[in-house]
Amino acid sequence: MKYDLIIPIYNIQNELDACLDSIRRQTHGDFRAILVDDGSTDGSSRIAKDYAKRDFRFEYYRKENGGLSDARNFGMGKISSAYVVFVDGDDFLEADALLAIDRELAKSPVDVLEFNGWVVKDGERIRKINFRPIEAGVIKNGQDYFLDNIKARSVNVSAWSKAVRSELLLRRRHFFAKGLLHEDELWTPRLYFLAETVRYADKCLYNYVWRESSITHHPDKSENARHAKRIYRRLELYYRRLDLANRPRRILLGYLSRQMIEACRMSPKEGMTTADKKFILRNARDVRSVGKALLFLAAPGRYGALSQVIKKIIRY
Repeated sequence: MKYDLIIPIYNIQNELDACLDSIRRQTHGDFRAILVDDGSTDGSSRIAKDYAKRDFRFEYYRKENGGLSDARNFGMGKISSAYVVFVDGDDFLEADALLAIDRELAKSPVDVLEFNGWVVKDGERIRKINFRPIEAGVIKNGQDYFLDNIKARSVNVSAWSKAVRSELLLRRRHFFAKGLLHEDELWTPRLYFLAETVRYADKCLYNYVWRESSITHHPDKSENARHAKRIYRRLELYYRRLDLANRPRRILLGYLSRQMIEACRMSPKEGMTTADKKFILRNARDVRSVGKALLFLAAPGRYGALSQVIKKIIRY
């Protein structure tokens, strides 16, 4: 089976060789690597062009800078294979990643095959991305898969952790929202509700490289917090419009309430507005969410410490 890999590239000359070399060395060689240069101003363009010249499986495209979502959307306009895999240009794949994906899909083709990855810092693997995987190998519809993962506290929204049927994305025009940080947190839940079949393979196939210079890891998280809040408000409207029974809706909205708490905690500078408080309260629909909401609103500054104390009490 052939795969399209979409690789957005922007000013990552020091990391790009490792990414593209990990793709070139894949033990399953039937792929197209769609290199989307999002207006790089460093040596990234030269590196990407060189790979495209040396290996016919690599295709180079350059566009004006528009951000990660825009680059991914551009790449999706070029896909023609059965499945698409997203690879960020500063990360890298395990050598047998595509072979493992291909074997899993040969056993049971699904709309979305989800897998795992490592966090890599200073060349060392420091932890698995999803350390609470559930029911590997079980095929579910997307809604049930998402709800079960929420209940198990094992949601992985990263676009890179999935091989997605290309026809599903194109037919339903499921693209990334432009101009947002944390774009995967909006894209992935909607993907689950579009997918008829989803399966998890408990295999670490991807290496997420921790970079201090990344905006995700910048010490000032005020912009991250603002964008996360915008996404959760969009998802609230989306979930309320879905034709769902009361229990699934409560699970989804309760999860959003807890996510909004974490967004408010993300940046003391951004803080919590009255609108944020109302969001947290109106979406707290289950015991866990209500408890967290009341604890956070009563003592936002001590929420983290108090949560740990309560966890220890419950555990014993």
